[in-house]
Amino acid sequence: MKIKRKQKELLAALLAALVASVLAFLSVHYLSFLNTLENKASDIRTAALQAPMPQDKQIVVVAINEATVTQFPYRSPVDRGFLAQLLKNLDTKGAKAIALDILFDQPTEEVKDTQLQNAIQEIKTPLIVAYSNTPNIVNEDQLDYLNHFVPENRRGTANMATDPFDGLVRWTYPGEGNPQEPLGFVRKVAQAIGIETPKKLIEIAWRPRPDVETPPFVIYPANTVAVLPPAWFKDKIILIGAILSITDRHQTPLAVVDQGGEDGMMAGIMIHAHSLSQILDGRPEPKFSSLWSKVIILFAALLGVAIGLSKKGIIFNVLVGIAVILIWWVGGMLGHRYGLPLIPLVAPTLSLALSIWMMDMLIGKAERKQRQFVQGAFSRYVSPVVVGQLMENPEALSISGVKREATFIFTDIAGFTTLSEKLTSEKLSDVLNEYLDGACQIILRYEGTVDKFIGDAIMSIFNAPLEQVDHAKRAVLCALELDAYAEAFRKRQNEIDVPIGVTRIGVHTGLATIGNFGSSSRMDFTALGDTVNTAARTEGVNKYFGTRICCTEETVKRVPELHFKKIGDVVLKGKIESVGLYNPISETEITEAAYLDYTAMYALLEKESDQAKEAVIALAKKYPDDSLIRFHFERVVQGIVSSVVHMEDK
Repeated sequence: MKIKRKQKELLAALLAALVASVLAFLSVHYLSFLNTLENKASDIRTAALQAPMPQDKQIVVVAINEATVTQFPYRSPVDRGFLAQLLKNLDTKGAKAIALDILFDQPTEEVKDTQLQNAIQEIKTPLIVAYSNTPNIVNEDQLDYLNHFVPENRRGTANMATDPFDGLVRWTYPGEGNPQEPLGFVRKVAQAIGIETPKKLIEIAWRPRPDVETPPFVIYPANTVAVLPPAWFKDKIILIGAILSITDRHQTPLAVVDQGGEDGMMAGIMIHAHSLSQILDGRPEPKFSSLWSKVIILFAALLGVAIGLSKKGIIFNVLVGIAVILIWWVGGMLGHRYGLPLIPLVAPTLSLALSIWMMDMLIGKAERKQRQFVQGAFSRYVSPVVVGQLMENPEALSISGVKREATFIFTDIAGFTTLSEKLTSEKLSDVLNEYLDGACQIILRYEGTVDKFIGDAIMSIFNAPLEQVDHAKRAVLCALELDAYAEAFRKRQNEIDVPIGVTRIGVHTGLATIGNFGSSSRMDFTALGDTVNTAARTEGVNKYFGTRICCTEETVKRVPELHFKKIGDVVLKGKIESVGLYNPISETEITEAAYLDYTAMYALLEKESDQAKEAVIALAKKYPDDSLIRFHFERVVQGIVSSVVHMEDK
């Protein structure tokens, strides 16, 4: 059985690794933000962490720059008489091939157009001329002119292959290699010197600079070519194109560290130089192949599975996972400077994280069941928050206390002693357990801590052990729900001849010493102090007023958004100062006539007005069933016209 269980566990782990790796691959492949993040991680390495390379010795860029165009009467298009002479000069200097990255899609000066067209047709050096039939680049008339101007055998499609997610040029455009669309510009140049290239998108391996000052390729201004020595061009591949500040520029991955600069916004002819250099050097694509990337993603998932199988707990798994991810990212970044390819970073990270999570769901299931059992057992007595704290931090059981503000609820069933005498022990136990279970569920739902049971009475705390900014509000709302529950419970029991009485509730807020008190073998999480005593007495005075809920002024002033009816200013036994007591009411009650009449009457009592007695007597007749009005009525009959109530007991 144990072997079978291990086999099932291993099979589940392998399945988790497979699912995690597939999800990670698909997420990075299809979710744009993850794909962009993976690309940015690669771009940072490409732009900032590549090892320097010597300047390319096979390619010369003849740049049409500002110095070139200023000698012409117009900047654009480039003077074609000048271009014709440039081609003738280069044809005599022994170049291996010439590539002209200028699109001749419309006429200029007829004589100069003819000169250039003749030069293109008569040149002896292999020549490739930029071409495009893309509708958003040339219209039908422009395409007709381009087809007439450039011989078919010299055309190279000069489109850029950009990333659909971020618009950066990332690949060498392959072209179709047919009359409708010739080979891509760079592939056509390579073909002209006898190098065959595959018909697919090839990711550009950008050639880094030898140093900060030196460009990766030799660049000569086009207007100086005539006077430069032939040796500088002999057996070189000459790329002619514009490097003007606003002409034919495209964003590249190097923009990560050179946003808007010559590398970040690179001239098209320079992009072609990088692509051609990669082909001439035989340098592979900078990233791992798709197959190897998938292997790496699967390996990361298996590593996550291995971490999960260690069964050291979720905290250990997360910490080790974070450490592995950090090592992977730092190694992947810095390793690129020493020749490491652009290994995927985001997808393996996601694969590792998913596999660790899945293993926690699988392996940690039994452990969670044990914790749930412990939590279920202890939650019958204390708040789940306390249980969670004790499970996470056993040191919380130390005998200590801290003084803090808290709100307390005390509840008690009226006439419980009489009830216990009338019921059998079994029936009494059933009724009491049902009542306490429902009440505790309400308290715990408001995240209160059930401190203790004293027979049928419940003491609960809010704002301990964990802080609750709205502890007073939680307590008042909890008291209202407890009252509704207790009344419904009482009525149900009374209908089956169980004479259970009303539940009285007291709510009070104040400072108390809260913590674990007891011995090393037995202790209670509880609160001590005068605030606790006041809260208990607040519950007890309900029987004098005929109310079911009493809240002290200390609680009421912390919840201005709730509504209350003033009961009285009560001086508890043993106290000197009075405590304002209130009865919480619903929002609908504040607009009812009974509340408005009571408020007006109570204002007269507070002032000890001569009209108070008459007002109380009048309300007692109007609302004969209102126990609180009856309380004040009995006092004014005795000649006590005041809102201050001195308690003789409790």
